Order: sequence, then C-alpha cells, then structure tokens
Amino acid sequence: MNTLVQLVGQSDFTTDTEVPGSAWAGLGFVWFISLALVVLTLIGYWKVFTKIGLPGWMGIIPFVNIYMLFKARGQREPVVWLILCLIPCIQIIGLWFLANDTAELFDKELGWKIFLFIFPGIAHLILGFGSSQADPTKIAPGVGLNA
Repeated sequence: MNTLVQLVGQSDFTTDTEVPGSAWAGLGFVWFISLALVVLTLIGYWKVFTKIGLPGWMGIIPFVNIYMLFKARGQREPVVWLILCLIPCIQIIGLWFLANDTAELFDKELGWKIFLFIFPGIAHLILGFGSSQADPTKIAPGVGLNA
C-alpha cells in the first residue's frame, strides 16, 4: 500500500487548476458577443412594439412582451399561450404561434414566420428598423394602434 501512495504521489498527474489567460480572454469575448446580441434583440423588440403602437418598454420586459404580442393579435387567449410558452417541450408550439402572430401583425408570409421562429432577435431587429409597418386591421381592438 505504501508503494502505491508513493507511485501516485510521484505520477505525472497534476492538480493545477489554473486557467490560462487566453482561456479567460476567450470566455470574455464570448460573454461580450452574447451581451451584444441580447442588447440588439431588446432594441429590436422595443422598435417592433413602438410600430404596433405599444410602449417600447413593454417589449423588453420578459413575459410582458409575449403576453402583449398575443394580446395585440387578439386571436388567442394571451395568458394561456404565455403559460404554454413557459412549459418545456410544449413551448415550441407556443413560440411558433407567437412567431405566426407577430408576422401576421406586419402582414408577412410563411418565410417571415419561419425567420421569426428560428432567429427571433435578428428578425425583430429587421422588422423594427425596416420599412415594414404594422397593419392596423390585424391588431386587436383596444390595443396599440387601435386603442
């Protein structure tokens, strides 16, 4: 047993847990890019909400933005669909209908619905800063432009 302890103690294995500086720099870069994408996504949501006629701040508050997009379209019960968007595995259905409703608010076709579903942050930026305008006939009465 003593020989085993001596062999393990003299092995080539190290217990050094220091992370090289380049690894920290890489993690910092990934963190910075992630933060930039989140900020751009929030700016896109802000612009989309102002085009719908809602206050922009509603677009950047989690859960409120989903609720208000469902409410703005007026086709589904917003609370039920918000809850569905929060349940793992089922949320894919809720998020598809959210993308569908958002595209229909701007009178967009299937390609935009898929784009909003797969890349929501980029799609909302393009909708917000692009020439697309919300169709007031597609917005529920009493919400946004129809208030």
